[in-house]
Amino acid sequence: MTMPYISAYAAAFIGVFQIMLMMTVGFARRTTDITLGDGGNEALLLKIRRHGNLTENAPMFLILLGLLEVTGGSQMALIGFAAIFILARLSHAYALSAPNTPAAARGFGAMGTLVGIVGTAGTLVWHITPIS
Repeated sequence: MTMPYISAYAAAFIGVFQIMLMMTVGFARRTTDITLGDGGNEALLLKIRRHGNLTENAPMFLILLGLLEVTGGSQMALIGFAAIFILARLSHAYALSAPNTPAAARGFGAMGTLVGIVGTAGTLVWHITPIS
């Protein structure tokens, strides 16, 4: 079995991004003196949701991507799904960076995340299903 390098690079990038988003929440908590919840502070709420939304979606995507890679999935498909998911997560984080960011950025973030997860899952099932 070969090392799942594409999944490893995707996981490393997403891990660093996750820490960056976590730090923005921590810094905001420190400056607002809100240690739990959002305290009605909209800017803090957006930071919490940027971080939380990545936390909710990244694990499933990375599991599916890793399984697709170790079962011999197409390198182009792996790179494509990883790129779509990562760009979608960046777009979503940008969309939640301020109250008045373009709705298209959030829409792309949601759709790209959906395409990344559903596409990877569907490709994995198609790839591992024996043809008789």
